[in-house]
Amino acid sequence: MKKIIYITGLLIYFSLATYAQFTNNNWCFGDSAGLRFNPNLTLFSCGSGYKGGTACISNLSGDLLFYGSSSNTTNTFTGQLKEGKLFNRFHQKLFNGDTLVGSELYHDMLILPKSLLDSTFYVFVAGVVIPDTGLWYSIVDMKLQGGLGEVVQKNVRYETHPVQDMLTAVKHGNGKDWWLVTRRWRSSGAGIGNDEFWVYLVDSIGIHPLAVQHIGTSNYNGAGDMSFNSTGDKLALCGWGNYLGVFDFDRCTGQISNETLIEPNTQLGNHPYRWYTSVVFSPNSQFLYVNSIQEVYQTSGKLYQFNLNATNIAASRVLIDSFPVPAENSGMEIGPDGKIYISCVFDSIGSAFPYPPTLYNYINNNLSVINYPDSLGAACDFQPFSFNLGSGRTYYGLPNNPDYELGAWVGSPCDTLSVGVQHPEPTERTQPWLQAWYNHEWNMIHVNAAQLKGKKGMLRLMDIEGRIVFEKPAEVLAGGYYTTEIYMNQLSSGVYVVQLITDRETLSFKTGKF
Repeated sequence: MKKIIYITGLLIYFSLATYAQFTNNNWCFGDSAGLRFNPNLTLFSCGSGYKGGTACISNLSGDLLFYGSSSNTTNTFTGQLKEGKLFNRFHQKLFNGDTLVGSELYHDMLILPKSLLDSTFYVFVAGVVIPDTGLWYSIVDMKLQGGLGEVVQKNVRYETHPVQDMLTAVKHGNGKDWWLVTRRWRSSGAGIGNDEFWVYLVDSIGIHPLAVQHIGTSNYNGAGDMSFNSTGDKLALCGWGNYLGVFDFDRCTGQISNETLIEPNTQLGNHPYRWYTSVVFSPNSQFLYVNSIQEVYQTSGKLYQFNLNATNIAASRVLIDSFPVPAENSGMEIGPDGKIYISCVFDSIGSAFPYPPTLYNYINNNLSVINYPDSLGAACDFQPFSFNLGSGRTYYGLPNNPDYELGAWVGSPCDTLSVGVQHPEPTERTQPWLQAWYNHEWNMIHVNAAQLKGKKGMLRLMDIEGRIVFEKPAEVLAGGYYTTEIYMNQLSSGVYVVQLITDRETLSFKTGKF
C-alpha cells in the first residue's frame, strides 16, 4: 500500500511539474506586431490593433493559444467606437470574443488559467471610467470550436468600484493557483491618496476575495504599474506623482507587507509633474527599472535604474537614457529571454489613433531593449529603438502577462508538492446565478449566467409592467454557462427585468436603460 501511495504521489508530482501548463512565449501588441520567443526571437503578424496593453497566453510547447485587448477608444478616422476583442491562434476573432468592456489603457487586461489541467481561462479587465467602472471577467473554454476556443462568459462584473489599470498576478505558493492583485482608482487631480490593495485567490473553484489591505504610503494612482519579481515575493508599485515603492508578498497567504518607500508622491499644484508609467524587476531582483514621462507635453521621457541592494535606494537612481520628443516611452516588460523591452508611441501633435497607413518611423517601428538588466548602470546595455518590428508598429502598451512558469514555493507551508499541506479553499457560490447590466455606449444589455442545471430554455426581457418586449431561445453551454447580449435600439429608457427560464430553473435580474 505504501508503494502504491508513493508511486501515485510521484505521478501527481511529475504531472504537475511537467505540465508547466502555460508560457509567455508569444507577444501580440500595438498595430499587428507579434514576437515569438521559441527559442529565437522571430516576428509574426497579429490581429490586434490597439494602442493600450494586451494579454497573451501560450502552451508549454510555445504555441500561441489566444490573446486580446480591451478598448473604448474611438477611431479618429472613422469615428467608430472600438471594442475589446479576443483572437485565436490563427489571429481570427475568438468565437463570441467581441464587445469586451474596458478602457484600453496600459495594464488593464490579464489572462489566468482556472487550473493546471483545465481548458478554461479567466480574462480579467480593469475598468477605470464609466460605464466600464469595476473589475470584470470573461471565461474562455479552449475545448470548444474545435480547439480554437469560445467565450462562454462575457463582461461579468465582479467589483463595482473603479479599478486602476495596473492588474498583476503571481502564482500561489502551491504552484497551481493564482493571486490577482488590483488597486482602487482615485483621481490624482482631486488630491486624494490611496493605500488600498485588493487581492483575490483564483483557483479551480472560482474567485475568492481577501479583505482589503491598507498597506504603505498613501499615493496617487491615476496611472502606473505593479510588477512582481522573478520569485514572486516582492511587489513593486509606481504611479502618478513619481511614487515608487517595493513591498513584501507572501505567496501562501496573499498578504502584502513591509513597504520600502523609494520615492514619495511629489506634486506641482494639484497635478503631479512626473508620471512613472511602468516598473520591472531585473531577473536577479537587484535592480528596478522605471519608465517616466513628464506631465508637461512634449518633454522628453526618462528610463531610470534603481539598485535595491543600496543602502539608500533613492540615491542609487541612475538615468539610463532619455527619449527624444515626440517619442513617449510607456510599456515595459521582461521577455522570456531575460531582456527588457520598451515600447514608445509616436506622440506628435496632430498624430491620431490609429496611425495613418503610411506613418512608419524609427519610433513606432522599433522596440528599445535592455540587453543585460542584471548589470549596473551603463553595463545594462540599453539600446534605444534597436529591435525592428517589420510591418508592426508600437503604441503605448505591451502584453501584461504574469510569469506562467513560476513554480511552487519549495519548502513553504503551502508547497503541496513537497510537504503535502493543503491550502484551505474559500467557498464559492455553487447555485445557478444570473447577471445583467446595461451598457449605454453600445446600447445593449450584457447577460451572463452560470452553474445552470438546465440545457435549453428561453431568455426574456420584460418591462416594468411585466410585458415581454423581447425573447429568444437560450442554449446552455458546456459547464453550465450562458452568455449573450440584448440590443436595446428599439426600446425606450426605463426599468427592465431579464428572465432566463430553462428546463431546470428560472432566474431573474433587474436592470435598466438610462
